[in-house]
Amino acid sequence: GGADIIDIITGKNPNIIGVINGTEITYTQFNQAYINELDAYRQRTGTEPAESQIGFVRNQVWEGFVQDILVQKAIQEKGLAATDHEILWRIRNNPPENIKRNPSFQNDQRQFDMAMWQSALNDPNYPDQVWLQVEAYLRQTLPYEKFQQQLQAGVRITEDEIKREYLKQNQTVKVNYVFIDPQKIADKDIKIDDDTLRDYYKNNKDEFKEEEKRQIQYVVFQTKATTKDSSEIRALADDILQRIKGGDDFGELAEIYSEDPVSKDKGGALGFFAKGDMVKAFEDAAFSGKPGETVGPIQTQHGLHIIKVEEKKTENGEEKVNARHILFKFTASRETLDKARDDAEYFAEQASEVPFKELSKNIGQTPQGSTFFIKGNGFVPGIGLNKRASGFIFSGNIGETGDVVESPQGLFVFKISGIQDERSKLFDEVSAIIKNKLKREKQNALAAMKAQKIYEKINSGTSFETIVAEDSLEIKESTDFLRTGYVAGVGREPKFIGAAFSLDVSGDVSKPVLATRGCYLIQLAQKKAFDEADFNKQKKQIASRLLQRKQSQVFANWYTEAKANADIKDFRSRFF
Repeated sequence: GGADIIDIITGKNPNIIGVINGTEITYTQFNQAYINELDAYRQRTGTEPAESQIGFVRNQVWEGFVQDILVQKAIQEKGLAATDHEILWRIRNNPPENIKRNPSFQNDQRQFDMAMWQSALNDPNYPDQVWLQVEAYLRQTLPYEKFQQQLQAGVRITEDEIKREYLKQNQTVKVNYVFIDPQKIADKDIKIDDDTLRDYYKNNKDEFKEEEKRQIQYVVFQTKATTKDSSEIRALADDILQRIKGGDDFGELAEIYSEDPVSKDKGGALGFFAKGDMVKAFEDAAFSGKPGETVGPIQTQHGLHIIKVEEKKTENGEEKVNARHILFKFTASRETLDKARDDAEYFAEQASEVPFKELSKNIGQTPQGSTFFIKGNGFVPGIGLNKRASGFIFSGNIGETGDVVESPQGLFVFKISGIQDERSKLFDEVSAIIKNKLKREKQNALAAMKAQKIYEKINSGTSFETIVAEDSLEIKESTDFLRTGYVAGVGREPKFIGAAFSLDVSGDVSKPVLATRGCYLIQLAQKKAFDEADFNKQKKQIASRLLQRKQSQVFANWYTEAKANADIKDFRSRFF
């Protein structure tokens, strides 16, 4: 792109994706961390990340780099380091968690066994490389632990905080309430003339500002498997099946050829599964096979599967199968991808000289067009979330063509086809919106007035039940709910819940509560008393939970401030 050429001319490194307080992050570093994070996602979920998830993963990786650099700077400024004595003490008395999770140092209950660890420490034949790795790990992590300890040294939890948290999680109330619905206020009681609407528009023009919008035309070069690609994948699956039948090891072939990221490294092992756990075509084949039999290739929405039935059993009356599989996905070949890339890049190059529509016609395509859209978070119609493409679209001129953009749908080539400048919407465009807003405000005000009159009657001595009957209102009864809970018919309405818990004596009625949906009058039916004995049982656990939460918040606050004061240059839009 143009930015890369300028960087090369000016001597800047085009491989830099960001600079944090002078520390450079290269594209190579970032991309490797990004690939690792995607691999971790696949291992956790067994699926490919959706387009919407990819942007989140990239941001997560970026934040990881920024945080690490800022923390390392703080550690250096404070002069924090791990001494040899500290490292030796930790190795002998409190080894790292990855050591504790190592099966070599765990007992039959899979718990860390200090005696086994000490035995290894005292074994002169134990590989020196292990101790060097542990030392290096602690030399890196102990300064970070010291930094956290200093940061969190002043964190304290008071008795009152513990009690409030206990009540939040344990105390319940039950109420009777009346709902005064603003929507039932008759239209004849609400007068909104044209002058009122125009006055509101004049005094609140900022509400109707519309940011700059742009429009694009684009063509897509498909990167899906062609008929030829699919035939070659089928041929490969058939060849592997014949090798298995000829005696080749299924597990070894799965590790080499399978495209299932979850089972590949386990020789394709899926473990036991019941009917309904897998897609139908797959499970039908697996359950129809005999133990030791290999079946397939079977086609599902995931691709082609060769399945080896290991064993079968019946558990609690349910039949289960233990199987392995090799997955072949219908993906485009390198030849297909290279051709799509060459065609797309040639099109993008020619589009600066030949009209977009004419060029599209020459290759048998009809260019697609977007509606006008805002820059927002980088979402581009047709392409998806792509900050690099969005950055070009909102900085270029009409008629300019962007670089080729990759997406799950294919390779996109686009040109800027329209610009709508920032503007204020005209009165006629928003008059209906203003009218509805003012109408809701008047309805809410009238509902609150009605509730206030009822409340005043209650204060004068008339019973809650008598007054609501006079006004043909319905008393509704809630079930018990917590401060963090859900109230049937009301929802998670903070104002309602707060008012309910502010009442202490059964029969007391709240002042009118104007909430999201309308106005409420709340009468306390029952409030669970504070249980001193139960509180004392839970006190230690609550305090620990609150302390962890506060400590996390202290670090989050530090990071927010450090980030705000840092010199951060973010060049990700050049690459993504």
